[in-house]
Amino acid sequence: MAGEKILCVDDEDPIRKLCTVYLAKRGYRVEAVSNGVEALKLIESKGPPDLVVTDVNMPLMNGLELVKRLREDRRTARTPIIVLSAAKQEQDILAGYSHGADDYIGKPIDLAVLAAKIETILRQTRGVAEVIAAPRKLGTVIAFAHGKGGVGTTTLAANVAAVLATDGKSVVLVDLNLQFGTAAMFFDLRPRTTIVEFARGDVNRVTEEDFTRFLADHKSGVRMLAVQQAIDLARGGRDAVVLDLATKLDEVTLAALDVSDIVCVVTAPHLAALRSTSDTLAMLTRIGIAEERIVVALVRNSAKGIEDASVAKFLKRKADVVVPFAEKADAAADLGVPYVLAEPNDRATIALKQLALRLATRKAVPA
Repeated sequence: MAGEKILCVDDEDPIRKLCTVYLAKRGYRVEAVSNGVEALKLIESKGPPDLVVTDVNMPLMNGLELVKRLREDRRTARTPIIVLSAAKQEQDILAGYSHGADDYIGKPIDLAVLAAKIETILRQTRGVAEVIAAPRKLGTVIAFAHGKGGVGTTTLAANVAAVLATDGKSVVLVDLNLQFGTAAMFFDLRPRTTIVEFARGDVNRVTEEDFTRFLADHKSGVRMLAVQQAIDLARGGRDAVVLDLATKLDEVTLAALDVSDIVCVVTAPHLAALRSTSDTLAMLTRIGIAEERIVVALVRNSAKGIEDASVAKFLKRKADVVVPFAEKADAAADLGVPYVLAEPNDRATIALKQLALRLATRKAVPA
């Protein structure tokens, strides 16, 4: 065993003792608490475990609420969770899955089954960890966050990726708007495979050769991918991974922010956009994104708008990069050509190149 840390949460003392002794004999490091509140306190003080085993019916905070809280916390959003429930309580099982549990075991517990399920889940997560830990170059992960929908975030993500690629860097562009993603449109690409096909496979056994089958190549050198699970694989051996995040703050977005080295928040010089951007910046601070990891890009997406000085006063910080209004930007997008390639000498292109350089050379700050 690799000595992974397991947290057992159950209000029944005999079950906690049985699980602790049985799993410890198999080489795991086991912590045990009696309810969800104690579990969250333990995680806060000692850090997240490698796997959580939790009962459903407990005082103070039950297992379903604990699962929900763990999935909302960026530190434990992807921690495997096994739910314990009386075999006939089907509603608890379904609720556990809907809240984000990975598996369940009926009570009374068969410890051999529990150990087998733990080993299976951890073997899968070890596979990802080994890929990440392999001694190879890990590209910088740059996330583009929407200060507000419609301000040009996807446009910036696509064009920054194009700039980096034409500069000779190995780049993967990941569209994390899984429902309404449009990043491929900026390159006139139609990916050969879908997120469903990728998810059906064993991600932990995907080789570099397998991984490339899920990429759509563009002549600029940019490769398109639309699957969140592949971020860690994408950065291996490449210079940069550009993430186009969804506008909503869901589990996929939180997980992406968690692995991002830099977060570029895109806004526009209009009151509604600035208000939403202010909320976005506050949210990033609340979830633990250091200010040093954040870049603000102001996109002048119309000929008129609030002046730069007033924007800085409203946001309580200057924009790191201002992209001037580009009359031909929409036409380039309609043709499926990145603006930086269609209009290489335009003022907006120069600003986009400056943004790409700033993001590519910015020293990553630990999460």
